[in-house]
This record gives sequence, structure tokens and C-alpha cells, in this order.
Amino acid sequence: MLDERWEQGSSLHLSLATGAMPQPWSTLPHEFWGSGRDALRALVSWGSEHHGWRRIFVPSYYCQDVLVPLRDHLTVEVYPHAPTEPAGKPVTAAPPDVVLVASLFGVAPAPTVSGGAVVVEDHSHDPLSRWSSGSGADFAFASLRKTLPLPDGGVLWSPLGLDLPPEVPVTLDHDRAALDRLAAMTLKGHYLAGEPVAKDEVRALAIRGERAIGQGAISGMSSYSRSRLSALPADLWRKKRATNLAAFRAALGEIRGVTVLRAPFAATLVFVSRDVRDRVRAALIRARIYPTVYWPLDKPAVDGIPERDVDLSRRILSIHCDYRYDAVDMVRVAGEIRVALGVDEG
Repeated sequence: MLDERWEQGSSLHLSLATGAMPQPWSTLPHEFWGSGRDALRALVSWGSEHHGWRRIFVPSYYCQDVLVPLRDHLTVEVYPHAPTEPAGKPVTAAPPDVVLVASLFGVAPAPTVSGGAVVVEDHSHDPLSRWSSGSGADFAFASLRKTLPLPDGGVLWSPLGLDLPPEVPVTLDHDRAALDRLAAMTLKGHYLAGEPVAKDEVRALAIRGERAIGQGAISGMSSYSRSRLSALPADLWRKKRATNLAAFRAALGEIRGVTVLRAPFAATLVFVSRDVRDRVRAALIRARIYPTVYWPLDKPAVDGIPERDVDLSRRILSIHCDYRYDAVDMVRVAGEIRVALGVDEG
């Protein structure tokens, strides 16, 4: 059923497909953590303690929840970078500063860095990109569960072969959160197969697990996700995402007041105003299609977010287009958007 697959904030349901996953980090020093957030937290904590890191520069358009725990170790400052704008001038920073760069939604290019600061790259939205495979950063990380059907997991590696913070065991709280998410993913698969499943219980498990991932003490990665990672056909799924995006763009067509980002992570639309975005969002929800806002910036966790980025966060909307869907699904979603905008009749 299409409607349940599009629910905002829901986990990918469990897929048992197998196949080799080309991993940019496989021949480099790398570690697995409970989440991408845990990987970054571990790196920042270790860098502060052992290398004297004191300040980190982050993109102005970025998930604020990720930044909150970084403030326990470093001063967090922003530099201008949003997915709707070109990379612009290089970010200039010197040691012992750190610069976090991200190809937001997989949109390239990310900003370059000058001045000798430590460079940390976030590849969460497209871990198998050319940028990831050819990285020359000091450190790189990715939240694996953003693009793969895993209950938890993040990876940290050094493209330059540098030492990494020591891995830590899986915490009990994290293990419970991963188990909740895994149970929800498995049950969701049964539900979509037409089997009797208590939908509200599945949703409660998913929400509870999601809220707990990346919280509390820094954790390692669950044994389930470790064992499944190398067997997932991630490259094939990446191609499927691209195919679905192409189908969506073709079905939506050119519409005044709407821009579709060239972003491989999701079908991401930027509307002319918040009112239009909210109208389309409400129409999709009525059609039981649940989009996501990456990321709300009305109440930022750090100072210095440009007003244009806050405004963008009010006009942006993302719709999943991963391997769970096909061209028919994407055409349906595009059609609902066209109707909501008054281009076609319902």
C-alpha cells in the first residue's frame, strides 16, 4: 500500500535483498557507530580532548538536532551554505578549527576549505557518491540508516588514513532503541504484505526507537546492522532512487513557483512561498502521502542562521523515492501535487 510507505518519519521497512555494497571506506581506517550523530559526536569529543579542537564551522542549512551535542565540546559557528545555492567562496579556517562540509540532499558541490583547518565531510545523503569515493578530507562520516533499511548505524572513516577515536561497545539504551526500530521495520513489512498487524503498536515502536537513537551516551553499532551492511545491494538501490526521481520530475513537469532540486536523496521541492508549500503538504497528507521537511529552522540551536535559510526551511518539502517505490508511485505523487497547485483537475 503506497500510503503507509510514505508516512512522515517512518522507518524503511525491512528488506532481505542481498548483494555486494561498494563501500568507499572499506580499504581505509573506519569504524561503525550507533548513528551518524554518534560518529560525529565521538570524533568531536576525541578531537577536542586529544587534538585541541576548539571551534567547528557548520553549514547554515543543517539539521539542528545534530549540532546540539557538539556544543558540549566545541564552539559551533555557521558559514553560509544551502542546497539551493552554489558552493560559493571557500570556507577559510586555520588549525585548530574544524570545518564540517555536507553535500546537502546529495546536491553537489559542497564548499571547499582553505587555511589548513581539519575537514570533516558528511556523506549521509549519498554515501556512494563520486565525492565520497574520491574524498580527500581528514575525516568523513555517514548515517547509514538514512539510505539503507537498517535500524541503526553510522560509519566514520579517514580518507587520509588518519587515526580515529576508539570504538565503544553498544550501550544498553541504544540496543533497546535499535531493537524497537528493527521490530517496527519487520512488522511494517508484514503489514505491507497484507498480514494482520497492529498498526498503532508498530508506529509506537518506530517513534520510540527513533527518538532514542543518537541520544544519551555515545554508542557502537548493533550487531544486526553490522552483519547486514555488507550484504545490502546499496548501489542498485541508489540507481533505483535515480530512476524514481527521473520519473517524478517527468510527471511533475515545469510548474511556475515550484523548483525540484537536483538532489539524489529525495524528491525535494522548493515552493515560492510557505503558504503554497503548506497547501501542497496538506493535500498530500489528505491523499495519505506523507512528505518530510528537512529541516525546520524556526528555532535554531545555534546563532547566525541567515534569514534566507530560515525562509527556505519554510518553503521546502521532501518526498521519499527510494527502492520501496516505482515509477507508478512517483507518477501518482506528482499528479497529486499538480492537482494541489491547480495545474490539473482532481
